Amino acid sequence: MSHDEHVHVEQEWARDLLEIVEREPSFLALLRVHERLNELFLRHQEALLEQDIVRARERLAAYERELLAHMRPEEDLLLPVYARAGAIPGGPIELFLGEHRKMREFLERFRTALAELEAHPTDRRRRIIRLFDEQTMFKHLVEHHDLREQNILYPTLDRITTEAERRELLRRCFDRHRP
Repeated sequence: MSHDEHVHVEQEWARDLLEIVEREPSFLALLRVHERLNELFLRHQEALLEQDIVRARERLAAYERELLAHMRPEEDLLLPVYARAGAIPGGPIELFLGEHRKMREFLERFRTALAELEAHPTDRRRRIIRLFDEQTMFKHLVEHHDLREQNILYPTLDRITTEAERRELLRRCFDRHRP
């Protein structure tokens, strides 16, 4: 995909998200971002499977940019609002923040592993297998985190915010995903 085609796809995706929020302002719309993130990570893994380390690194960087663009507004905007709900069983703020921290740590390890694969191509296939094993643990963490957001964080935010607040917060969250 050319750079121009990529930008066009990104613009369409951001526009679709904003249309969804206009129709029905719910934090559950953020699940669309989760779907997109999962797709971006799979593209990284496809490149890794093909042993195209340069492309795998580029795709991991794209995934990380999008993931951080999703996590920052959660941490800066949404979790402070979520705190208004008080203690929620299974969903303390510290848990969400801890999972975000662990995801960042995994991504750092993945970047290091890719740099080593590129610099030292010997035994590449076995090292890719080890990287896939570590990425499986990462994907389990992400899956559990996403479920916690889907079942606890987003419904709670929908419950404790007004429609006007939801629209404004969602607009600010999605603004970070524009190309």
